[in-house]
Amino acid sequence: MSEQGPTPQRIGDAERDRAAELLREHMAQGRLSAEEFDERIEAALKAKVATDLDPLFTDLPGPRPGQDVATQAYATPPWQRASRPAAAPVPPDPVMQPRAPGATALNSLTGVLWVVVPLVITFVPWLGWPHFWWLIFVPLVVSSVAGKNESERDKERKRIAQEQEKLDRRRRALGD
Repeated sequence: MSEQGPTPQRIGDAERDRAAELLREHMAQGRLSAEEFDERIEAALKAKVATDLDPLFTDLPGPRPGQDVATQAYATPPWQRASRPAAAPVPPDPVMQPRAPGATALNSLTGVLWVVVPLVITFVPWLGWPHFWWLIFVPLVVSSVAGKNESERDKERKRIAQEQEKLDRRRRALGD
């Protein structure tokens, strides 16, 4: 009795489609002429067993049909991995807090006081009240309080902007 080799494995549409896809990639990269591509794609679509596909890829680099399943079980070699290792996840963007409800009202009040008080100081002495010069301190005090609150908010905005810039630089560095 003579001993025969292993029985050729029949292939299905998925394997033929994968072979056609690989041939299209090789043609797109300029490795096959239009005539060669037509011949090989026709042979790939007529293939019945896996060994019928092998001659179509002997002179082409890269993966061959049927190799995909075998190579997926192994990790990618270090020399083929991306140049940078995967980075830790980036924390979400800091959320800017809305202004406190009183901040807008205080700013509005300050604006009104800066208009009203000088008018009162200017015109009330003509009405016979000579000692209203001290009213100038009302908008000064209110403005200084509002300004202090505003400067604290500005510092917080700058801090958030700096954090955002750091995160953006980190994302760009990881994305390159």
